[in-house]
Amino acid sequence: MAGKVCLCYCRMTSDPPQFHSQYMHLVPVGRNRRPLRWGVAVVRAYRGFLRRLLRDNAFILVVAAAFVGAASGTIASLMILFAETAHTFLFRLSPGERLSSVTDLPLLPTALVVTAGGVLVGLTYLYQSRLRRVIVDPIEANALYGGRMSMRDSAFVALQSLLSSGFGLSLGIEGGFTQAAGAVGSKVGQLLNRRRHDVRMLVGAGAAGGIAGAFAAPFAGAAYGFELIVGSYTVATLSPVVAAAVAGHLAARLLVGHSYHIALTPNGYGNDGYVILALVLGVACGLLSVGLMRGVTWVERLFRQSGIRDAFRPCVGGLLVGTMAAFVPHLLGSGHDAMALLLHNGWPLQLLIVVLIGKIAASALSLGSGFRGGLFSTSLFLGATTGAIAGTLGVMTGYVAASDVAMMSLVGMASFGAAVVGAPMAMALLAIEVSGDLMVVEPVLLGVLAATLTVRQVFGYSFATWRFHLRGEAILGGEDVGWVRQTTARDLMRRDLDAVPLSMTLSDFRSRFPVGSTKYVAVMDEKSAYVGLADVAAIHSDLQDTTLDATLEFLKPALNYCNDWVVSSTPFDKLVHLFEQRETERLIIVDTEATKRAVGYVTEAFALRRYRQELEARQREIFGN
Repeated sequence: MAGKVCLCYCRMTSDPPQFHSQYMHLVPVGRNRRPLRWGVAVVRAYRGFLRRLLRDNAFILVVAAAFVGAASGTIASLMILFAETAHTFLFRLSPGERLSSVTDLPLLPTALVVTAGGVLVGLTYLYQSRLRRVIVDPIEANALYGGRMSMRDSAFVALQSLLSSGFGLSLGIEGGFTQAAGAVGSKVGQLLNRRRHDVRMLVGAGAAGGIAGAFAAPFAGAAYGFELIVGSYTVATLSPVVAAAVAGHLAARLLVGHSYHIALTPNGYGNDGYVILALVLGVACGLLSVGLMRGVTWVERLFRQSGIRDAFRPCVGGLLVGTMAAFVPHLLGSGHDAMALLLHNGWPLQLLIVVLIGKIAASALSLGSGFRGGLFSTSLFLGATTGAIAGTLGVMTGYVAASDVAMMSLVGMASFGAAVVGAPMAMALLAIEVSGDLMVVEPVLLGVLAATLTVRQVFGYSFATWRFHLRGEAILGGEDVGWVRQTTARDLMRRDLDAVPLSMTLSDFRSRFPVGSTKYVAVMDEKSAYVGLADVAAIHSDLQDTTLDATLEFLKPALNYCNDWVVSSTPFDKLVHLFEQRETERLIIVDTEATKRAVGYVTEAFALRRYRQELEARQREIFGN
């Protein structure tokens, strides 16, 4: 009702005002009219100030990031709590017992529960088939779309992750809550009308708050946001992301009273010989992570070739994973509690090898068959298992003390996680935070370094960027490259390009375009399609007067830049490379490939100058200038 009153006064043109008859009963009369008029004027005066404050103020950005981080930590905690509650109910666990630490599961009930999860996830794919669009995750959103994400799509991914994790699939739930957390950050940034770089930063803040809340590791959460989502670290971006990580950690602790913490108690740490062992373990974790990523792709390809519909693939995958888990129960879930059981009880070497191979196969089957989730926690468990195998072999050879197997598991955990996730510093900080011991810094950093270099040399991608590569997206991280693709040839071209038909005579051409008026003129055929460029100076100087009655058809073989054209929708990154490929300094811009009507042109020097200007603008955004 008040909005209608304001609307009436905003449209006031005279005194007394002329209002629409249906609003006459809303108009104050007498002395009450003037205060309302003043109130409307104040709102108008301060509306622009409030918009600028929300858009430009750095303190508002930090407050918004803290809110996003708290919401993200809450989302992560609730999703984890829901998944653990579902495990207790579906698998009939004892109080305090966790799924991945169970040592005995019946075959038929286990297979039925996991298959039921596949049925539910398959039903969600029936809904997704109606969307007819690719769901954008936080890395892709920051790299290509300026941090813009869909809340509805993200909620859909979170639901799929909840179903996959809640029914015990061999995946973590991180993919779901980082998707939801990133969408919250994106939405807050858009509501505040923040700039492109700020929206991207809030997406990274959401992911940082989710990881910090889930693992009680604010340093690791902040590093995850910088490395994987934002793609860069500067002093200007430090405050929002760190505030989000701390807020996410506090919100999770206040909500659930405990954290998704990995309890490791390494001790001993031996001598300098661990340098070589940490490097070897890092290389082994890197190679195994490549096998895991290749395995996911191979399973996906196998399902596609089988002809099974997308909605039925999770059912088949769930049946296979459930059957495997009946023989090796530690394959179910993310492996968080199995990791604690492994480190505290000391499994025999044969069991460690079986669990490692089975977990890789079960994770590849889970993701390859269509379940949603992440490999964050799974890669930590696989790394801890690999480190325990290396430590056990070291104990058997006398190279490692029995008390130091936990330390090797910690190194393996960080190394495998860095190789799969693609965030080496986040994983190193996570290992330090969950252990609470700074003595592990040196071996952990060496293992992470070796694993990261191994994956880069052998494979070239982390799991997240490998998924983009399979879809045809050349993205190596969250760095902002979207502006290059969003800028097209139409945005860069000069429009002062004259066009004439082939039927024009040379004498008319000379009259219309005297020497010095322009350098080139586009020549079009009878269908208005681009043919080539006519050199004005050459036509005036080289032709004899006897040929002036001829048409431009006479000069068609001598026209310039006949094949040097591109459509107006060509992205900027492809446009720059075309100059070198075609060995030309000028490209003609046509409307479409079918009609080929010339609408402008762009030169190499101008395109490179615009590229430098855009790079400088991005650097000013990043460094807060």
